[in-house]
Amino acid sequence: MSRDNHAGADWRAAATAQLVARLTAQADPATQAHWTSYLKGRARFRGVPMAAIRQSVRALWRDHALAAYATDDLVELAMGWFAAETSEDKLAGILLLAEQLAPRLEQRHADALAAPLARGELADWNVVDWHATKAVHAFLTVRPADLEQRALLVAHWADSEQLWQRRAAVVSFAKLAPRPPFDGFVQLVLDACARNLVSNDRFAHTGPGWVLRELSIAAPDDVAAFIAAHPELSAEGRRMASARLRGGTYRRR
Repeated sequence: MSRDNHAGADWRAAATAQLVARLTAQADPATQAHWTSYLKGRARFRGVPMAAIRQSVRALWRDHALAAYATDDLVELAMGWFAAETSEDKLAGILLLAEQLAPRLEQRHADALAAPLARGELADWNVVDWHATKAVHAFLTVRPADLEQRALLVAHWADSEQLWQRRAAVVSFAKLAPRPPFDGFVQLVLDACARNLVSNDRFAHTGPGWVLRELSIAAPDDVAAFIAAHPELSAEGRRMASARLRGGTYRRR
């Protein structure tokens, strides 16, 4: 039986305080400088390696007996971490969803997964792509019988006004694209890719380019036709999308 919420947010505050303490203790200035430079100052970092973030989340799960809490309350905990300024806290939220909560997520939780993207709390390619390929991918695949319906919900994010939510709508399918899991998947992904191209932003094109490259393993003719039909796809996106279609040694770009 899950614990109720009568204690208010006290348990969430305690768990969050322990997360911050653990991340602060493991922060490294050199790692912080590296990632700040790599992301060109578009994100703030503590300087904590991913392995340490994962260990921190697992320790919190154990030390605070988080498995006993209601799923919605734990999703709310992750949402609080997404609202933090530093990327490691956001990544902790992603790992909480992907590695601990995924089996408990229902279709209705698609809205919660979209929320930090819609609010701008996940707004650089690093955390967005982690969220898409970890948390959202886990949400999609944890119950195979529900995958098609869940995929439809995620693909709908491509209609968002938010660049990063549109990108997540396609990047979330990157691991599934080489082996389409249901009839209609190819067209679903192609349509979501097309709806990303309404912006000239670099990342509105590299997301589709990445997913089209993976989709070309299973549907090379469809991807080639998409590239030909969308001259607005950037040169970089086009190179990515056609990487497996060109002759010679395969290159990612």
